[in-house]
Amino acid sequence: TDKEVQKLKRVDLLELLIEQSKEVESLRDELKETKKQLEDKKICIEQAGSIAEASLLLNGVFDAAQSAAQQYLENIKYLSSNQEKICEEMMKKTQEKCEAMEKETEETCKKMLEEARIGAEKQWSEVSEKLQAFYDAHQGLREILAFVDEVPGLNRMGITID
Repeated sequence: TDKEVQKLKRVDLLELLIEQSKEVESLRDELKETKKQLEDKKICIEQAGSIAEASLLLNGVFDAAQSAAQQYLENIKYLSSNQEKICEEMMKKTQEKCEAMEKETEETCKKMLEEARIGAEKQWSEVSEKLQAFYDAHQGLREILAFVDEVPGLNRMGITID
């Protein structure tokens, strides 16, 4: 049925196609055998002398061959159309998954950037506090160095305070 075929995997569909190919080969062999039998029937017809009787026999053989060939073609068309539908559905699902993964990745990146920004601000705040503490702790040193700059001859080391 349609539902069963839609549930089949690609490998199963290919196996069906292989089976159909084998069936076609079998039908070809049968057709060859039928043609052989047809030749035999021609001999029988010539012997029997009844053209009407021969055409009735031949019609049955050709009808069976035509019916088998038609059924095979219908099966191939059906499997082919279903395979295309299955492929389209798979492509659609894959595209949806890719879009979801892309969105998730973007959100993760934004989160990581925000965490990095917050961490950098925290580090900068800590460094600023330490620098301010260092500056405050060494305020007396600054005053001494400023005094050394004011007294001529004391600043022999070339240290300048801005």
